[in-house]
Amino acid sequence: MRYLNQLPILLLAILLTRAGAGDRRTILTIDEPLDENVKSMAIEIEFGFGEIRLERGNPAKAVTGYMQYDEESIRPSAKYKVEGDRAYFRLVTKSRHRGWSLDASFDSPESEIYFTTRVPLDIDFSCGLGEAWLDLGELQVRELSLDNGLGETTLNFSTLNGVELRSLSVDNGLGELTALNLSNARTKILSFDCGLGSATLDFRGESRHDMDVDIDVGLGSVTLKIPRGYNVDLDAEENFLSSINARGLERLSRSRYRSYDYDPKKPTIRIEASVGLGSIDLLWID
Repeated sequence: MRYLNQLPILLLAILLTRAGAGDRRTILTIDEPLDENVKSMAIEIEFGFGEIRLERGNPAKAVTGYMQYDEESIRPSAKYKVEGDRAYFRLVTKSRHRGWSLDASFDSPESEIYFTTRVPLDIDFSCGLGEAWLDLGELQVRELSLDNGLGETTLNFSTLNGVELRSLSVDNGLGELTALNLSNARTKILSFDCGLGSATLDFRGESRHDMDVDIDVGLGSVTLKIPRGYNVDLDAEENFLSSINARGLERLSRSRYRSYDYDPKKPTIRIEASVGLGSIDLLWID
């Protein structure tokens, strides 16, 4: 076992000279080179509150970026290590108080993190309250688990994923989630759970392929945007309090729907849906 850094990652603390609450403002910087022997990287991010952006970076750097935070309210921890041919990066933000202090003097943290495009990435990301943008285009995302609590999260595969995504799991609690260009993720399996929040799943992208989508909706609402050229096969478990708007689908049985123009030569999105008191709305897009 070899650690590139035994202590928390290189933290460059720069106090910003500002009046009032700004006197507590600190910047944490991250700059870790990618060793030649590294073949994959595991990433774990728990971002409690604030604004964060994830996207592609310098291929020669495993991870770079920064976090700007209020040192009297936030206690960040960032660690990077290498074990054999696998790298590990973990970023966690915790409040120094019980819960998040949102008084008038509090400045919410801001962060931008950039990852190498050179090796496959296994990402476990969660955001509590705030805004998160994950533009994963050009990265090699092999596994992705995303948990959105009360915030607004946008997931975008803006360009084709560099590898096949073996598993994609998304959990949206009370927040608002938008997933764009899901066909670019190159995944065959998508698991999506929506509690009380709202979500939009947009299946556009450069690649068209069969996909199995498992959707569980509690009290929330989910909009599915399906590009024309896909078949849709929907099996929906619902009750009299559920709302399912299956535009462009033929009802084959009480719970089964399928595209009117179903063509076995076209790629198919097979959806298994369970809907409690919430709703699913299907929209066809060009």
